Amino acid sequence: MRQKRKKREKNRKIKGALLRLIPFILFCGTVWYSSSQPYEDQTLIPFLESALSKEYFRHLLEGIQFTYGGTAVSIDALGYSGFIEFFIRKSAHLSIFFLIGLFLSSFLYYLLRRLRLSSLCTFLFIVMFASLDEYRQFLTGGRTPLVEDVVLDTIGGILAIGVYSLYRSFYKK
Repeated sequence: MRQKRKKREKNRKIKGALLRLIPFILFCGTVWYSSSQPYEDQTLIPFLESALSKEYFRHLLEGIQFTYGGTAVSIDALGYSGFIEFFIRKSAHLSIFFLIGLFLSSFLYYLLRRLRLSSLCTFLFIVMFASLDEYRQFLTGGRTPLVEDVVLDTIGGILAIGVYSLYRSFYKK
């Protein structure tokens, strides 16, 4: 009877670890694959041009202009679809690194049971992985590696660490 209970407990722990680790690996794999593709294979502009041909929000967005990575970002500089694509791509950076940070924080806490240590390890991984992602883009033709993207990715990871830390602090004492 005690052996069955031990086996169930072990299986429960393995299942808990895998529920955290598998999504983390999948999101990392998505980033890894994506950073090895040329921009031309990933561009959303043809789709956006057909889907947003009416340019309903142009009048709201025309006044927005700034510089990102030394490049002007505006409707005049990128076109309506290029401008929208810019925000979709940067939102993807933030979102996917948020998810990577969330699942890694959860996995490391599950293993270590130390919130500060798991948060620190997650932060270090996010910075290294974001930097490596940009380096891979440097090696890929037609891609522009940017320090600004590393910062954006890191912000996504930090937000995830913060959300997970708040969750652990308030709901799972």
